[in-house]
Amino acid sequence: MVETIQLTGAQETLLATLQARALDNRRPRPVLGDSTAEALLRRIEYDFGRIRTGAKDERIVTFRAKKLDEWASAYLAGHPDAVVLHLGCGLDSRAFRLDVPPGVLWIDVDMPEVVELRGKLYPDKDGYRMIGSSVTDEGWLADLPTGRDVLVLAEGLTPYLPEAGGEAMLRRITRHFPAGMMAFDAVVPLAVRCARFSQLLRATGATFGWGVGDPRSLEMRVPGLRHREQWSLIAAPQVADAGPVDRAIGAAMRRIPPVRDSYRLLRYTF
Repeated sequence: MVETIQLTGAQETLLATLQARALDNRRPRPVLGDSTAEALLRRIEYDFGRIRTGAKDERIVTFRAKKLDEWASAYLAGHPDAVVLHLGCGLDSRAFRLDVPPGVLWIDVDMPEVVELRGKLYPDKDGYRMIGSSVTDEGWLADLPTGRDVLVLAEGLTPYLPEAGGEAMLRRITRHFPAGMMAFDAVVPLAVRCARFSQLLRATGATFGWGVGDPRSLEMRVPGLRHREQWSLIAAPQVADAGPVDRAIGAAMRRIPPVRDSYRLLRYTF
């Protein structure tokens, strides 16, 4: 059955990441190899000409997804009974494409309309739940276990949150769980100011509200949080497979820290 998509704002941007993963899957040497994205693309009805996902978008989406997959797999190998909170999950298939230990409780969280759509597109799975809620709402954590370590993943989410609401969300999570790891992408404040030039944001009506300059600044705002790693997308090993023009652009970006850090992942523990 084909599902007609009626999403707006930040929720609509999930279609760009879905298309990027599907386009990657069609390549002879895909970065992510997400065949589920390809299958889902055939099951939804949407005018993808609105968002114009290009090669640059494809690289950003797949490079960061690959790194988050690696971090998640490494964490779960050492914490096979953890809780996973995949915040702003969209239509991502991470809970299904990773080799998740059977003792893990995986929870995908997104707005109710997104979770309703996921319920039509994804099968049931042991140890897997979905919660339909804004991630910044205070109530959705209440019924989750409190005595287990947690892995928090967010991809393409934090820039769309208000700064105060995003930081409050992180504080609630660190209070609810005894220990854990958080990994998410975060744009620099300059990117928030320049977001109005983004074709995707103009097409969907989404806006950026939260930029993180110094990653250690969150340590002061979220008690117990400790910054462990910053990973720039241009550090992805797949950059070596890019064409000569892209490799030259990547080399130039590495020499300018504000530009180099425009697309990066942050990893924290608490």
